[in-house]
Amino acid sequence: MSIKPKKNILDLFRIPNSNLNRADFLRLDKNENLIGFSEDVINDIKSIISSDFITAYPETGLLYQKLSENLGLDSSQFYLSSGSDAGIKSVFEVYVNPGDEVLVIDPTYAMYYIYADMFQGRLVKVSYERDFTLSVDKIINSISSKTKLVCIANPNSPTGTFIPMDDLQQVIKMANRHGAIALIDEAYYHYCEKTAIGLLKNNENLIITRTFSKALGIASARLGFVISNPSIIANLFKVRPMYEVNSFAVQLGIYFLEHSEIVGDHINQVSHSKIFLKKELLQDGLSIQPSFTNFVLIDVGNSEKSKRIVQLLFDEKIIIKGGFKEPCLESYIRVGIGSIDQMRFFVKELRIVLEKINNKSSN
Repeated sequence: MSIKPKKNILDLFRIPNSNLNRADFLRLDKNENLIGFSEDVINDIKSIISSDFITAYPETGLLYQKLSENLGLDSSQFYLSSGSDAGIKSVFEVYVNPGDEVLVIDPTYAMYYIYADMFQGRLVKVSYERDFTLSVDKIINSISSKTKLVCIANPNSPTGTFIPMDDLQQVIKMANRHGAIALIDEAYYHYCEKTAIGLLKNNENLIITRTFSKALGIASARLGFVISNPSIIANLFKVRPMYEVNSFAVQLGIYFLEHSEIVGDHINQVSHSKIFLKKELLQDGLSIQPSFTNFVLIDVGNSEKSKRIVQLLFDEKIIIKGGFKEPCLESYIRVGIGSIDQMRFFVKELRIVLEKINNKSSN
């Protein structure tokens, strides 16, 4: 007789990770650091490895200290996690009871939907309009006494949009009035450089999450962190694993916090590449949605065309996102930003693909 899991877990659907060898592709689908690191940086990282580094359990103290120095907050306001998704999961684990309402802007980061089901929360979606506008009043009016957690990725993925700090403050205040946590996910913070950290002092219900996977470029290390007041952080520590993160993640985190010029150079290159890509695509009559992140949304006309472009580019060893179901995204493809050379190659292949599709349509 098979032993069944909890019903909510049994009903939970997860898409398996692909077995595709992505190293053979130009990977414009996951918003990673596509530009990479210099040989000097790689050699610095290699020098970290020693026998003790491999055999000893992780020591996280110095990384907490570096975060404290870097952001000007007390170390008691940080909680390290295996990617920001693990930190977000801890927030759900600590604060969301079965039946509690979890409010999200929609579409947004996929793990909010998963964790709501996993911890038996009742998901409340506040959807973007087709033109990517999202009324702050619509968010505020959706918060009630049943709301326990409000999740807002800012900037948001997959829309690339940003909610101004004044609007965000209103949402946080309304959540606090109803006894709810406001979780602001700043995974893409470095690309817009606007943060809710200044709101922590006067908002005891505010939690901010960040990751090292995007602008800091170490997605493989799975390193993120939570920022909040010491009371909330203490509660999150109650559900932490024996060690929050591994030694590799700790040392890489310290290295990149100490070498902010590497991150700054990456952000600068992404900015120039984004300008180049938009200029090229506008020449082809393609509409690009404004983005506060390291990806752009390109309007290709309709959902079917979006799917076709994704497949044809895949055949040419380029991976992008498309074929979205959400009304505001149906006609778009999403493309991560790399170096100018990578973007030049993408544009060349996209033009070939579009010509194929247009020729087929006219026949």
